[in-house]
Amino acid sequence: MEMIKETKLLEELISIRRHLHQNPEVGMALSITKNFVWQKLVEYGYEPKACGKMGITCTIGQGENVFLLRADMDALPLMEDTDLSFRSRNGAMHACGHDMHTTMLLGAAKILKEREMELKGTVKLLFQPGEEILQGAKDCLEDGLLDNPKVNAGAMIHVFPFKNLPVKNVLVAPAGTFMASADWFEIKVAGVGSHGSMPEVSIDPINVATKIYEALQTLSAREISSAERFVLTIGEFVGGTPGSSNVIPNSAYMKGTLRTLKEEVRQQIKKRMVEISEAIGQAFGAQVTVDFTNGCCSNEVDHDVTATVKTRLEKVFPSNILQHAPLAVPMMGSEDFGEISHRIPTTTLFITAADTELMLHNPKIVLDENILEFGANVYVEAALAFLEGA
Repeated sequence: MEMIKETKLLEELISIRRHLHQNPEVGMALSITKNFVWQKLVEYGYEPKACGKMGITCTIGQGENVFLLRADMDALPLMEDTDLSFRSRNGAMHACGHDMHTTMLLGAAKILKEREMELKGTVKLLFQPGEEILQGAKDCLEDGLLDNPKVNAGAMIHVFPFKNLPVKNVLVAPAGTFMASADWFEIKVAGVGSHGSMPEVSIDPINVATKIYEALQTLSAREISSAERFVLTIGEFVGGTPGSSNVIPNSAYMKGTLRTLKEEVRQQIKKRMVEISEAIGQAFGAQVTVDFTNGCCSNEVDHDVTATVKTRLEKVFPSNILQHAPLAVPMMGSEDFGEISHRIPTTTLFITAADTELMLHNPKIVLDENILEFGANVYVEAALAFLEGA
């Protein structure tokens, strides 16, 4: 088996990535991005199909052995703060590398089309919307992503910055639970407003909300075993109107995220969050509602698929490009590919894309375009590993 050699494809991929980077779209509203990717796939000889509200799928090869390759397409609602000539200016930014993922999978599509006669099975490509809002994978799954043809296994790639680790390295996730589940929630407190001098005639929603906030923090100390890792964060707390310091408001609300590693712990905490919040509201005479708005399962990494892919990568790439991830595992970050990983065996790969202390989601992050063809080949070889048994 020959070592992978890079070609002139890189120049084309850089052009694609810069277009995507300069025209970011957020969430499920990706009409420009979808149209661009769709046209590229047609140009490469594919017959793309819509999947869910904004996803795209296509297949290549034939046979019942089917491997899924997934890339996410959505950006973040951030104002970019870089000096790049192709920086975005529309108030959104590809600060999580999804422009890189989409470009690499388009590169993989082109490579696979050129090698179509070699395929010993079918490769299904998914260009997915809405990862950042934890909606895209579910939406595609509900529209039959894993059917017609029936998908047997799959892989995702994420680019990542690592300080003191060379770019263009592959980090293979260890088997087991690799990333936490995530649940976005909103807690609304409806009280009774009044003049600030007469709190006795009010039901102060800020007072109730602070009691709820404090009580939720005791879940980790008193109700869940210390052996179970989870994170409950309130990131937004709103009550009152700026400039109205002498007014007790009618309502207050909190928004946050819950991250867990076990599904039973996830469900237990969500149940207790509702019970605690409603009970505190009742004690003070306020109406409290707890809504879990968006969410995704933990990302599970399959041992056999991962071992097969790793063996293949060791054969076709130089030995020094495979690294152990310098991360606390399991990670408490989340990835909605987890929804797919709970339905079929999957693996997760990281590619080092910057030697910097800046993290993803930072408006100053700059990722190295020179990894794009390499990343495309990693996608391809991951699929071939499964179809050929490494």
